[in-house]
Amino acid sequence: MAASVLHQCGCAACRSRQPHPDQLLHRQINLLISRLDEQQRRWFATVEATRQGHGGVQRLAEITGLDRQTIARGQRELSSDLADRTTERIRRRGAGRPARERQDAGLTTALADLLELETAGDPMGKRAKGKRRSLRQLSEALSASGHSASRPTVARLLRELGYSPKANSRRGETRSVPERNAQFEHIAEERRRFEAAGVPVISVDSKKES
Repeated sequence: MAASVLHQCGCAACRSRQPHPDQLLHRQINLLISRLDEQQRRWFATVEATRQGHGGVQRLAEITGLDRQTIARGQRELSSDLADRTTERIRRRGAGRPARERQDAGLTTALADLLELETAGDPMGKRAKGKRRSLRQLSEALSASGHSASRPTVARLLRELGYSPKANSRRGETRSVPERNAQFEHIAEERRRFEAAGVPVISVDSKKES
């Protein structure tokens, strides 16, 4: 349940849409839970379930929409005085959604393949390598090849591959013109031809330093 969404109570009394003594209490419980994080929600539900006595876990599950097992987990954690819960993290270390490249083992390789034909390297190794396409364009190209990745994910992978997330562009130029595309394709083709012939390929940084 998202923390910003106010859950509508699912108990029989509230579902009947008839006024009842606990209607305001149930709404306030859900209002408070909507402002808490994941672990705080189950702890609060546990405390309230204990206060309500027998059948409290079932009632809180109906009121809040939380799973009974979630509330039971909160009971176990509170009974141990939260001994296994850190004060610095909401989730246990290693929990949460795995990185996109762990979900898609071919993602990093697919990105590297896209970058191969448009890399502007730094022969001295003093700066991050540059590339022609923007994060959006690379994200779209990856998706088209079956490797979905958001722009933040692409930016992170670029850094890991030694690239600058920013696209190379001339002054005021925000997109690649056809002539520049043809230029990169020609350079890439020449590089492949030289490599196939066993001839060294040299990268020259001709940008004037200010």
